[in-house]
Amino acid sequence: MRTASSFFANFGFFLTLTSSFAFAGESAVSLMNAGMASTCAEYAQNVSKSEGNFSSVSPVVNGVTCYGAFQFCSAKGRTDGGTFGRYYKGTPQQFLDDPSAQINAWLSYQRNEWSAAQQNGMTSALGKEVCYNGTCATITQSSVLKACQFGCGKGGKLDNLVRSGMNCNAPGTADGAGTSVCRYLVSGAGYDVSCITNSSDGTNCIAPGIRS
Repeated sequence: MRTASSFFANFGFFLTLTSSFAFAGESAVSLMNAGMASTCAEYAQNVSKSEGNFSSVSPVVNGVTCYGAFQFCSAKGRTDGGTFGRYYKGTPQQFLDDPSAQINAWLSYQRNEWSAAQQNGMTSALGKEVCYNGTCATITQSSVLKACQFGCGKGGKLDNLVRSGMNCNAPGTADGAGTSVCRYLVSGAGYDVSCITNSSDGTNCIAPGIRS
């Protein structure tokens, strides 16, 4: 989930800042072992797969460093502050050493983003079809949450897409690297995120209580 607070428009958590760096990510089971609700574990695994694992530290990009399974990013020119400092009050090393703290920070972030999506009209996209590079999906709550990695504020990539009538080629719907918000809507579709949104339009294949 990447977006380094004041660094990018609309306080979008630019956890996509390090998308060019490969991380294995955490499994649904390892996330549940750290305290993730089983209802959101598959979605969290999907996000972590493109972000990092509990011990991941990104390369410094434009003065920003990101930490952990969900790549919470520092303020520019610092190792703290930014979205990392907003959602965690310890040091970067303490955060890396505490998977449960990473889970709690991520859930708080996701709930705030869902509220922003509702307030700013992004949820009007729910139920619509979106296609990207030949793959189509029906937009679900998890689609919107994953796309909120581009920010869920007015004038952000997702807002521009919704206002364009869901045209994935519309101006302002891709980041500086050319990554379309539609890619995230498609890849994030169909997951149960009821532990964040308090309702469900996705599928959960993990039975409650599974651990290893």
